[in-house]
Amino acid sequence: MKKFSRFFICIFVCLITLTLSALPALAASFEAPTRLDEIQDYTITVHMRPDGTMDIKYHVEWKVLNDSEEGPLTWVKIGNPNKHVDEITALSDNIKDISYMNDGGSYIRIDLDRSYYEDEIVIFEYTIHQSYMYVLEKENHICRYSFTPGWFEEIEVKNITIKWSDSNVIESNAQSNEDGYLIWQSSLSVGEHLNASVKYNLDVFTTNENEQYTEDSGGTPAGVIIIIFVIAIVVIFGVAFFPAIIDDYSSHSGFGGGHRVYVSRSSCVRSSCACACACAGGGRAGCSTKDFYKINFRIEDIKNELNKKID
Repeated sequence: MKKFSRFFICIFVCLITLTLSALPALAASFEAPTRLDEIQDYTITVHMRPDGTMDIKYHVEWKVLNDSEEGPLTWVKIGNPNKHVDEITALSDNIKDISYMNDGGSYIRIDLDRSYYEDEIVIFEYTIHQSYMYVLEKENHICRYSFTPGWFEEIEVKNITIKWSDSNVIESNAQSNEDGYLIWQSSLSVGEHLNASVKYNLDVFTTNENEQYTEDSGGTPAGVIIIIFVIAIVVIFGVAFFPAIIDDYSSHSGFGGGHRVYVSRSSCVRSSCACACACAGGGRAGCSTKDFYKINFRIEDIKNELNKKID
């Protein structure tokens, strides 16, 4: 029985090791991170081109709340609707470099002109030209858009405003209409996002059926998401039921249940995304020389502790 238990433990530890290395975000979710930043204003302005593509301007006022946990703020990534983006242009002088970034999703990476420390506010602006955003409904003679600006899993947004040119719009879920713009406005707690839905008559733009939004317009294949989800379920099942299985052997092996292993991650942010027609996420990336996530325990320590219980 003792040999069987040791074998079982080794297999379990190996599976946990492999799974945690593949799913750092899952392991990181057990401990709330330190709040590093706050976005005081996040304004997105949208103008349409004749072909149905979008010119989007981003205005961000980003405040550093903490520079001791992971250092000062040096660069950030803002979630982008999908990978079909060009004409990425910095409008503010404090952007040293700007580029598209595929990091498990679609992002715009912004390298700042210097390090920003606690209580400093960096205000930056940039524009992009975005394609593959519309869906054509020929039966209803409609060209529709569903746009969700990048949200932040660990950063509160004090104010977010979407301004969309109201020219030729026949229907939307906007809150108001001011000075030629449809307006959506809110504050967002961590992980929340705001969606703008807009409809036009089909003949307003010279659209192309082959350039509609599809599931593969973004940066993460659906198959990969499904695989990650299945593995996550397996890990959760194992963590939940492994102590119960061990307890069944306790009267014979002396192995006791009730031990908990806690994991945590660093405060650097990485967001995920999943929404129709515009998929985006983003966050701080100030600790560029460090891992985004840290597992604050050693597998070898767990194995040694389990072996002590068997002995």
